[in-house]
Amino acid sequence: MNINKQLILLGLLVLSCMGNLQATHNRAGEITYRQLGPLTILATITTYTKASSASADRDTLELFWGDGTSTFVPRANGQGELIPGEDIKINYYTAEHTYPGRATYKLSFNDPNRVGNIQNVNFPNSVDVRFYVETTFTLTNTQFQGFNNSVELLQPPIDFACVNSRFVHNPNAFDPDGDSISYELIVPLESEGMEVPKYELPNEAAFPGPDNVITLDPVTGDFVWDSPKTPGEYNIAIRINEYRNGILLNSVIRDMQIFVDICTTLPPEIDVVDEICVIAGEEINIPVIVTDPDTDELVRLSATGGPFRTRRSSADLTGNGDYTVQALKEQFIWQTTCEHISDAYYQVVFRAQDNSRGTTGFATLKTMRIKVVGPPPEDVQGQTVGENSIRIDWDFNYSCKDTEDDYFIGFSVWRKTNPNPFEIDTCTTGLDGRGYIPVNFLTNQNDGSRYFHVDDLDLEKGRIYCYRVLANFALRTPSGNPYNITESIPSAEICLQLSQDIPLITEVSVNETAVFSGVMDVSWIKPLASDLDTIENPGPYRYVLKRSTDGINYTAVAGADYTTNSFAEPIQLSFQDSGLNTLTVQYYYTVDFYSNNILYGSSLPASSIFLNITSSDNLNALSWSYDVPWQNFKYHVYRQSGNQYNVIATLEEENYQDFNVENDDEYCYYIEAEGTYGLSSTPPLLINLSQEVCGTPIDTVGPCAPAIAVENPCDLIGENVTPSELINTISWSSVKFECINSQDIQGYNIYYSDNINETVEFIGYVEDDTFNSYEHLPSEGISGCYAVSSVDSLGNEGLLSELVCVDNCPVYTLPNTFTPNNDGANELFVPIENRFVSSIDFKVYNRWGNLIFQTNDPEINWNGTMDNGTEVDEGTYYYVCAVFEQTIEGNVSQSLLLEGNIQIFR
Repeated sequence: MNINKQLILLGLLVLSCMGNLQATHNRAGEITYRQLGPLTILATITTYTKASSASADRDTLELFWGDGTSTFVPRANGQGELIPGEDIKINYYTAEHTYPGRATYKLSFNDPNRVGNIQNVNFPNSVDVRFYVETTFTLTNTQFQGFNNSVELLQPPIDFACVNSRFVHNPNAFDPDGDSISYELIVPLESEGMEVPKYELPNEAAFPGPDNVITLDPVTGDFVWDSPKTPGEYNIAIRINEYRNGILLNSVIRDMQIFVDICTTLPPEIDVVDEICVIAGEEINIPVIVTDPDTDELVRLSATGGPFRTRRSSADLTGNGDYTVQALKEQFIWQTTCEHISDAYYQVVFRAQDNSRGTTGFATLKTMRIKVVGPPPEDVQGQTVGENSIRIDWDFNYSCKDTEDDYFIGFSVWRKTNPNPFEIDTCTTGLDGRGYIPVNFLTNQNDGSRYFHVDDLDLEKGRIYCYRVLANFALRTPSGNPYNITESIPSAEICLQLSQDIPLITEVSVNETAVFSGVMDVSWIKPLASDLDTIENPGPYRYVLKRSTDGINYTAVAGADYTTNSFAEPIQLSFQDSGLNTLTVQYYYTVDFYSNNILYGSSLPASSIFLNITSSDNLNALSWSYDVPWQNFKYHVYRQSGNQYNVIATLEEENYQDFNVENDDEYCYYIEAEGTYGLSSTPPLLINLSQEVCGTPIDTVGPCAPAIAVENPCDLIGENVTPSELINTISWSSVKFECINSQDIQGYNIYYSDNINETVEFIGYVEDDTFNSYEHLPSEGISGCYAVSSVDSLGNEGLLSELVCVDNCPVYTLPNTFTPNNDGANELFVPIENRFVSSIDFKVYNRWGNLIFQTNDPEINWNGTMDNGTEVDEGTYYYVCAVFEQTIEGNVSQSLLLEGNIQIFR
């Protein structure tokens, strides 16, 4: 009787376990955490489960902390939170943990069941697949690097899509530490390091094609499916990565579910700006308009994002979230403050929903990005201090110097030789890539009325030094050290010299282009009398213009020597230098300045703008160079049309490609440069011209390279198909319409090398066709590397395609018997199959383990004798055979190891 009861109870327990194994449960989830102390975190598992699956409801989950321990964590929100109108329940499991030390850890949990009938996970048996998510994070040194919290995922991981309608979802990750965030799609997991079986991206699960495409923006996190074709439930996994100073600190895996339905209505539409940048202190007040193609439906609007999560002055969306008639217009309002300044963009995800399903309906998302930048330091001024220093000072009443938690940390001062008058962009902070170097990384030095910095670092007389100032903001570690430093918009630029006591050249411009009668216009300005000290350095004052063709050796220009007795007396400060070869020679000039017949100093040299043209197929490529002491910041490209020149391009780069040309026609150009010294004592705008240069486009460029594929017998063997011929087939499509210089494609050159380390050699040519192929049998084996180039009707050969390599697939089969009895049949032990084998290491042993025969020849050809010629007895022998192949890396490596018995009959 007791035994029967035990058997019944055991049977019920087994049935109960089977029921749990088959119960549908998890739809979506992730793990996030907050750092509470140097080694302590508060972790939260969030799951979205099937509400009707009561037998699989989990009131406790096991959380693995990544340090060899785990905790059974009870649900923190009672029985879970039901989503009205949906078979979905939200569950939170929260627990605190202290780690033994600083390291990188992995939080994870695993549950036996996903929901059933997920279309792209082990369909139709997704219920048998475990649900697993993980979060990897690093505990940093909080004294120097600050706390490291995970992202908060503000948009729920359940979303709804319509067949044949564009679907957008965004996890909307917000990092409270201001770390950088990126997004990537991964395959969902069923355990650590193990992907779920039979997974396909949702667009690949049914009717893949050009109108069924999935993309994920790695910056914004916008997941776009354009557009679903089959109703059902689909899962995707998104890994959200966090970086601090370019170093990966955390990654959170979110496993989420998308419900696709056949919709009789269309989803609503949201009209709002995509991106905005504001200076801290400005109020953002932006309209958000919701409409629906189905005009009789009601709509409502909600939003999530970092601006709603800030401690101070959080954002607001007007409206109460109720359904209303169209068009719905609400205002997104955010009064920004200095504490909101961040290198990272804030993100707001708006969600508009219609009432097509009664109390709910179909929704659409729209992402708006906001960057809050620090205001620039104002009223930057400068003056020389003594002979070797420059003082830079700026407004003391900086608008963001008083912040909570000492978020403002100070200013940095940056210097550049010669000006860079770039246009300030509200979305671009800092000075990276602008040519400036920091001369003071952090300063709050002031005299009570202005902030200042005195620069005496490697300053040279005569050079132009330009300065900008940045404000810096940062979070603070518990010990007060700054981290995640954010730079403001740059200040205006101020430029100075230590003393302007020598002439400055302001013009070196080609007036006339010719080989023998070219003319250059050269101009300069006098030193400043206040910097020269005319009492200490009396007249007469003399200016001598010198010329060079290499920028090193200068000679005086005849007729360009001017003298005055008084510094204030008018004097000629320009010269027209003639009889030059301005077509092919670049000229350099400097001005020697004399006081009281003694050389006081020379101007910094300045060259003409020298234009080069390289002509090719339907292209004139222009580039120009110069060496001047001022900053050129804009260039106008002039091209001749009839008897006049017209501007065809204005740019900041020092090169231009003119594609609007015809082969065999001549085109002539010159460059006009705009520049500045950035000094108040010099002309505000310097205009200089290059020489005129002509170029004739000709077809000297080969067509673009094709994208090739190589199929070899190994592909067929892998599919259990016996190849009829042991050859490699290279295939590609015509490049005739792939690039602008390929319309006259004639054919293709084919190249081959034995391995990836050798130079490819020409092996054949084929005429162009819509689809092209070439068959090749290597001299040894079947491995090798191929490339193809395109050739046009003029014989111009283009670049090689990417190298495509194929490996050998050794086939080597040995028999288990042979009869070396001199009857002429089966006398030798040879392989049954021997393909693509480079060498072997074949050894035969008798039953006592003695080696009786060995060879490296793949054909073996053993006649049943020992190495000394003695015949071995009938019987069974054991062999070991290592098989080697030639690889595409140029090495010989072992690919097979065969072992077996050989039966000898005589």
